[in-house]
Amino acid sequence: MSVFSFSANRAADQKVLRLAWPCILENLAVIMISFIDAAMIGVLGPAATAAVGVNASPSWLLSGIVQALGVGGTALVARLVGAGDRAEAGRVSALVLRMAAALSLAITLLMLFGAPAVPVIMNADPAIRQEAAAYMRYLALGFVLHYTGIVVGALIRGAGDTRTPMISGFLSNGLNVVLNFLFIYEPRHISLLGLSLPVWGAGMGVRGAAAASALATGISGLYLILSLCRKNSVLKVQWKTKWDGQVARRVLRVAYPAALERAAINLGQMLFARMVSSVGVAAFAAHNQSIQVESLGYMPAYGFSVAATALVGQNLGAGKPDQAKKYGGRALILCLLLLSVIGVVMFIFAPFLISLLTPDAEVRRIGTMLIRICAFEQPFNALSIVGSGALRGAGDTKVPFLYALVSMWGVRIVFAYLLGTVLGLGVAGFWWAMVADLGVRSLLLMLRFRQGGWVYAKV
Repeated sequence: MSVFSFSANRAADQKVLRLAWPCILENLAVIMISFIDAAMIGVLGPAATAAVGVNASPSWLLSGIVQALGVGGTALVARLVGAGDRAEAGRVSALVLRMAAALSLAITLLMLFGAPAVPVIMNADPAIRQEAAAYMRYLALGFVLHYTGIVVGALIRGAGDTRTPMISGFLSNGLNVVLNFLFIYEPRHISLLGLSLPVWGAGMGVRGAAAASALATGISGLYLILSLCRKNSVLKVQWKTKWDGQVARRVLRVAYPAALERAAINLGQMLFARMVSSVGVAAFAAHNQSIQVESLGYMPAYGFSVAATALVGQNLGAGKPDQAKKYGGRALILCLLLLSVIGVVMFIFAPFLISLLTPDAEVRRIGTMLIRICAFEQPFNALSIVGSGALRGAGDTKVPFLYALVSMWGVRIVFAYLLGTVLGLGVAGFWWAMVADLGVRSLLLMLRFRQGGWVYAKV
């Protein structure tokens, strides 16, 4: 059976889509937080945009570590659900959530005290370092609830519930819009139906955007945690479960390579961002604004990735490796088709998309070029994100880590230096290096998926 058949398989496709579409909407809602922040801060000027953008890669690194713990928990929970042992799935979930809360608290304390080091590490312009550090400190206030909620979402997705995290994403996005409107700007009057109405504003600027995001993501995380207390929760968490080191080791056996994978990618992104920051404030602002558009383009892939993770894990738990391959393959094909279309749309409408985020003419010019470059990477995003998700569902996380290490540091960083610095192509050269990285990574992951040995991975 070919796992890459483009022939329609209606039953399999419907099952993939039933799990994927809530995740797609959820992830689009979550990424809209960053998109809205970027748009609202964009009117404050390139310096404010750069101050926020400096924190992007470090934030991805921190959330990636937490998500890796969720990967370990999801792989184990999905197999237990597939095997029909929901009681054990609830016991494992309780242990994973304790680990998540402890990790989230440690990250919060690290960022509250270490925030000033972030813009220094990122080689940010000295003029924006104070605001960049303040942004991270405010953002960290929501980390405990937000990051614990991320792990809750991963666990219940592994058990087959993708709608509750979707609702959480919408809640977070809606709150963020309202709070941004109130926290970023000074008090002002708005015109409505011919009337001039006073609107309160905190006038906090960049710090207001961070406070809004912290509060919005914290509340949505709390919603996810409380969802576990519902009678109809897909996971019956055994809260009084005693600590079990053996279960913790099983979770970490899957989680630590996933954490290393995220670290390899995110540390590379931090170095990559440092390289981009050297080309000037306008180019760095355009880089960060274009990343927001890029994220909107590939975010649907995470919905298909979640579907692949859950279906692969559940079918392997049920002793059906051929079904695991089939569902993983269908998720890959469906996502590849969708993101290919999105890439074409991004290329055509690049000027309009960047105009939504900034009024600055120079930032728009550079951003249009960058969005058109990243349009070529969208098919690679589909294959790398969903392929990695399918392998995670099987508990096969060591090989994807090695691939990420090779492609990020052996391709993106090396080519970024050669194209952007040595050949003098600047930010365009950096972005073409990013396309090359994703192309190599997706090829390696597809070869691994097609080979099929991942179905024998132990969890």
